[in-house]
Amino acid sequence: MADTTSPRLRIAAGIVGSVLALPVLAWSIAAILPSHTAFTFVSSVLLGSLAVPALVIIAIALLLGFFSLGALRTVTVVMSVMALIVPMAATATTSWVTDRAGGSINAFSAIAVTSMSDSPDEIIRYGSGTDETAQIYRPKSAHAHVLVDIHGGGWNTDATMPATLRWFADHGWLVIRPSYTLASQGHPTWNVAPQQIACAWAWSVTHVKELGGDPSHMAMMGDSAGGGMAINLAYGAASGKLTSACGPMRTPQAVLALYPTVDVSAVESVTTLGAGNAAKMYIGGTPQQFPDRYRSVNSSTWITPQAPPTMVIQGQNDTFVPPHSVRTFVDAARRDGVEVDHVQLPMLNHAFDSQARNSLGFQVVTSLGQRFLTHN
Repeated sequence: MADTTSPRLRIAAGIVGSVLALPVLAWSIAAILPSHTAFTFVSSVLLGSLAVPALVIIAIALLLGFFSLGALRTVTVVMSVMALIVPMAATATTSWVTDRAGGSINAFSAIAVTSMSDSPDEIIRYGSGTDETAQIYRPKSAHAHVLVDIHGGGWNTDATMPATLRWFADHGWLVIRPSYTLASQGHPTWNVAPQQIACAWAWSVTHVKELGGDPSHMAMMGDSAGGGMAINLAYGAASGKLTSACGPMRTPQAVLALYPTVDVSAVESVTTLGAGNAAKMYIGGTPQQFPDRYRSVNSSTWITPQAPPTMVIQGQNDTFVPPHSVRTFVDAARRDGVEVDHVQLPMLNHAFDSQARNSLGFQVVTSLGQRFLTHN
């Protein structure tokens, strides 16, 4: 039976397919290039959020390409197949690594990525300073396990992940997210912010019952700059070297650290997109100027055999936190007897989980985080 489909319709299908495939191909190529520009960096960071939706778009483009005619058909199909490679590889490797680490990825859920926006249930004050407040995300159950989250943002901004914190609250955690004084040019906070975080932790230990949490089940989480501070606090509390006038420094039961800045001097050496400037702003200068300051905030300084179980999750394509610095810390902690799970996601970059709810990155952190924190 002859194909009576209008040639114009088939040409239109090819054009639409090409229009769909071209931006995805450009984005996927940029996502695997060195992140020396804002475009390649953002493309790489978005890989954890857009990989699965991109696969859907390319599948549609490929079907339209097959339906088209002649050279337009060839161009659309070839472009679509090329555009499939990166998002398919990112989805496959992220799912495989997450599964091996004990988590799970639902690719169908990752199709419908949604906004990360959400609001805390309450903001309370843990100290007398203007920056010493904490956001509270409440679970539905009483006597909930407690998760104190130390936010990242390069020590000089507040990198929000409210949907992630809401997810943990919806899954039975009382989440406490303290703020701390942010660094600015000429105003380093290397000796201020960690003290404030220690105060917030000690305050949480003392007041957690009032907030509806169980003081016998308290864990800590942090991302990027906050991940390094969370590790330092937990390990310092475990060793007995860290104290606070705000209350007792109990050791958390576990620490979940996302792409943590465990070696601030390594971050200082990163020139891409001014990452090193954030470290200098936090410390007040370079490692040559202030070696003692850098040593005091680097997580290797705080390693102790008494440290709590730790999970570190990082993209191996991390632009801002050099992956080798994290591996060096993990190896040193393990040599000292610390139980460390190190999950490395081959194709993902810094902040891979912070762009969209239900995305691959979001599911990595929530599924692995829930399993790890619950079992420790």
